[in-house]
Amino acid sequence: MNKKIYDMANDIVTDFSETEEQELSRKEVEKYEAAFQKRLRTRESEAAGRGKCRNKSIKRGRSLKMAVCAASAVIVIGIAASSSEVHAALEQLQWTIGNALGLQEDLADYKEVVNTTAMDGGYAVTLHEVVVTESEVWVNVTVRREDGQPLDISAISPIASIKVNGRRVLAGGGGGLKYLDEEQTIVGIEMCYNCENVDLVGETAIDISFRQLDIWENIKGKWDFSFTADASALMKDTRHIALNRTFTLPNGVTVTLDEFTSNDLEQRINFSADDKDASRYDMKVIARDESGKEYPFYMNYFGGGSTRKGYMRLLGDMLPEAAGQVEMTFYVVAMPEQSGKMSNDFRQLGESFLVDFGQMPEAAE
Repeated sequence: MNKKIYDMANDIVTDFSETEEQELSRKEVEKYEAAFQKRLRTRESEAAGRGKCRNKSIKRGRSLKMAVCAASAVIVIGIAASSSEVHAALEQLQWTIGNALGLQEDLADYKEVVNTTAMDGGYAVTLHEVVVTESEVWVNVTVRREDGQPLDISAISPIASIKVNGRRVLAGGGGGLKYLDEEQTIVGIEMCYNCENVDLVGETAIDISFRQLDIWENIKGKWDFSFTADASALMKDTRHIALNRTFTLPNGVTVTLDEFTSNDLEQRINFSADDKDASRYDMKVIARDESGKEYPFYMNYFGGGSTRKGYMRLLGDMLPEAAGQVEMTFYVVAMPEQSGKMSNDFRQLGESFLVDFGQMPEAAE
């Protein structure tokens, strides 16, 4: 199927464990954050001519705001006159993870519909739907003032803490936001939280708590949500192709492209590295089908803990199952050492290789 996925590509998270002896310094992380925010603006400009906004960021244990464009079918609701009306209106907003991500499927077999509103400090936050993978929590929420006045989208940046089965996890993440109405009173936010070293397969109790809604820490309160979710169905329907391609970065670190995975939510390339210094490079893979069409996989996440694992997520149209022979090429570019200016001068590393989609195994029974 030819589906479109939301432009969350390149949400790089370097959530190194707090107990790791050789983690990146705060100064280094801040340097990368600034650098990737600049690259975000560059990729948004490049994508504008194609009718979409692309986004990219780097985060450490918290999410940063990214203004993005996404196609979504919504019911526009007017200014509510009371808290009860705000509560009811937000819960009835027909805005799903599927249409927020631009997917043809609404992920009905995999999502948990929550539609719960929490109100505090004059703001209403509604958690609409949740989809979990084996290690990620995807949510779509809306934020609105109780008095129905417009919101400044440039300041909105909900900061979440997550507990899985009662244990707080380090959940770096990325996503996007947009206005859902012409009056600019409702902000829709799609987020993906990577819960490092947490298995979400099987019925799992999840608590998401927001304590501030803006980057300036002026909007504080308690917006708490609890629900159960299970990644088993999505993982069962995920198809895998082993890649097992190893490349050596210019700094000598070995990176292995382990496998390609595909399901109704996303397509990605999982990779592993033999050292945390793989984070010194931005990486991507360009896949080309037999007609020459390109499918870019941008680095979304790299955990610098003991796992040294990460993944690149496909940006744009999904590779169809009938793609045939697909050529994949690995590219890298060094992170800035001094300035915050990111380079888009990606260089090919190693030789291209072919992946036979005709040999893609069926999803697990």
